[in-house]
This record gives sequence, C-alpha cells and structure tokens, in this order.
Amino acid sequence: MLHPQQICPSRASRVVKLTRLITLTLFVSLIGFSAAKAQTSDSATTDRAMEKASLRTYPEKVPDDPFKARLIPRNSKIYIAPMLSEDPSNPQAQGFETYLAAALRKKDVPLLIVANQSQADFIIEGSADKKAGGWAKKVFLGDFRKSTSASMAVINLRTGVVAYADSSDRSSANRGLRSSAEKLAKYLKRKMEDDEKKQH
Repeated sequence: MLHPQQICPSRASRVVKLTRLITLTLFVSLIGFSAAKAQTSDSATTDRAMEKASLRTYPEKVPDDPFKARLIPRNSKIYIAPMLSEDPSNPQAQGFETYLAAALRKKDVPLLIVANQSQADFIIEGSADKKAGGWAKKVFLGDFRKSTSASMAVINLRTGVVAYADSSDRSSANRGLRSSAEKLAKYLKRKMEDDEKKQH
C-alpha cells in the first residue's frame, strides 16, 4: 500500500507551504497589533505628563535663543519625579526612578540628584513599563525575555522649557528596566557634552 505523500507529493508540499504562510501572517498581525497598542498607551502617558506640567508656573522668561533655552548646565540640580506607568490600570511604574538615578551615577552624568523638587533646577518626568513576552514571541522565537519601554523629559523648572526628551524601547531586555534607564542616561550625558562643545 502506498503512503498518501507518495501518491501526491506536490499536494503535501502545498499544504506545508500554506500552513507556514498562515503562521507567518498570524505572527505579523500580532506584532502589528502589539505595536499599535503600545503606541496608544504612549500617547496616553504623554497626555497625562503634559497635563501635570501645564499646572506649574515658571518664574523666568524663556530665552529667545533656542540653544540657550535647552541647555542643561553641568552640575545642575535635578529632581526625578515618580514615573508613570504606561499601563492605565497601574498608575505608577515599578521603581523606574531608582533605576534612572543609579544609571545617572553609573554613566557619570554631571548632574546633582536632589530628593526635594524645591531644590531642583530641572525635573525629570516620564513613564516606564515592562511586559512579559507575548505567546507568539515565546512560541515562534523561543524568546522569554521581557520587553521594556521608558520615556523621559528633562524640564527646566525656571522657564518651563523641555530641555531634553528621549525614549527607549527594548523588545528583549536582558536586564529589564535597568537597560532602558542606562540608555536614557547615556544619551542625556551625550547631549550635555555636545552642548558644551558647541558653546566653545
């Protein structure tokens, strides 16, 4: 008796190809859905941060020169506000301020971190979140690492100018939120050093 694949090998290969195509289509659809969901939560977090910032009053006029307005001088005092979560059901991130403070020290960012906002020249506000890998990532890629995302804005407390803003999105973060915090600190330091070079 003949095996069914021996009777019609082209049909069996078409079934295998069709199965692979369906699997790939589902995987791509899930990635697109996840990205759209993440983008929606990012905009909601930004809206909450902007509402908070709009309630403040600033004692100084914004400098006319945009470069001077966005300067973060070396050894400025900075306060790290409690970070929001990107998940609306969880209002506060899981200790991201601590990761960010440690990253600023580790990367030797020339800022003085203060514990009281009234002592600060600048404030860092933002959001952070970590999520477990989705089933598609685990099944198809065998990747069980968490994804992390974080964003921050450095705001001048005298003028209200957003001196710097950045975000980090790591789809497979080995060290979780710590990886995002270190990336943000590294690029903040680079911005400050680049600005110092432009001044001279």
